[in-house]
Amino acid sequence: MQQNTKGLLLFVFLISVSVFGINLFNNNDSEESVEVTQTTLFEATTTTSPVVKIEKYAYPSFDFEKETTSSLESISDLCYITGNWFSLTRECLLEWENSLKIIDSKRDAYLEHYEYTLNYFKNNYANIDEDTFLYIVSTLTINEKVNFFTSQLKEVEEVIRIKENQDENITSIFLSDESVTKSKELETEDLKNGCYLENLEDPIESPELIEVETINTRDDKKFNFGIKVESSLNIDPECIKKLLDLILNHEKGWINVTDKGFHHTNVEDSDFVYIFASPETTDELCYPLQTNGIYSCRNEREIVINDFRWKNGARDFLRDLETYRLYLINHETGHILGWGHTSCPKEGAIAPVMMQQSKGTDGCVPYGWPIYEIIKANFDD
Repeated sequence: MQQNTKGLLLFVFLISVSVFGINLFNNNDSEESVEVTQTTLFEATTTTSPVVKIEKYAYPSFDFEKETTSSLESISDLCYITGNWFSLTRECLLEWENSLKIIDSKRDAYLEHYEYTLNYFKNNYANIDEDTFLYIVSTLTINEKVNFFTSQLKEVEEVIRIKENQDENITSIFLSDESVTKSKELETEDLKNGCYLENLEDPIESPELIEVETINTRDDKKFNFGIKVESSLNIDPECIKKLLDLILNHEKGWINVTDKGFHHTNVEDSDFVYIFASPETTDELCYPLQTNGIYSCRNEREIVINDFRWKNGARDFLRDLETYRLYLINHETGHILGWGHTSCPKEGAIAPVMMQQSKGTDGCVPYGWPIYEIIKANFDD
């Protein structure tokens, strides 16, 4: 009996535990079901964001790109040649200066609108419409562009100042006799003989200017020069072509000022032309400049080399025709590049190439390369 009672109690206990377990399981399952339902209801709920009202962007009264482009378009094509500012003539530098000054005169208005646009963007960037956004992006470049134009204007004004005041604080340069002698060594006899032929076969009754032609095409990354030689001169055109190329592209020459080389092309494709002419023709081509049969000149885009000077040199050079011929080519080329005349800085110093050495060197030592101009272009503050 006692065994039966114990068995019955155990059975009841097991039944109770089973029921409790089932109820517990059902309760947990019910709670999870409620949570899922609540989550589903939450995800299905939508809310409406309030409409954000922002101040309308104020477009400027000017068109920056149009105005700056219009100012720069007034510069002639010839003045857009590549190279640094020192490679431009005075006329071209003045064109650049005037155009850049027009842009600079509106600098304050441009920068004021830039600041407004920058602040507007910071405060409203999340709510700007697409068209306004694209315009603002382009406007945010104004600051950099204006500063670039301002820096260009300062550079142009400084180059004009240096070219116009070549005698200002000029440093005297002294070289040994050996250095001066070596300066005319071009590893060719053409400079010494001047490219003259030994004999002129037949006298020319009606001389004319003959172009020295070439197969070279124009190179816009360089100075393009043409060559003409008067038919009455006993000068070898092919020799002159090689000699000019050697002088103009020499490491001591103008390429150290202009940062670009010189390239022989046909006259129609050239930026300027070297003309070797008789004294009579020189006077005609140089007019209204007065060359009086004895001087050479630069007249517009023509460099006229007087045969009298090319053959005989000048007094202060004595019989040093090599140095004189270097000087003559480099001096007139300097005028094409916008450099004016200067004077002897100090007795015994070498003469600046832009000094009128044909008329005398005032105690300076005759010299044929633009060493003073190289120093000014690269080191003048």
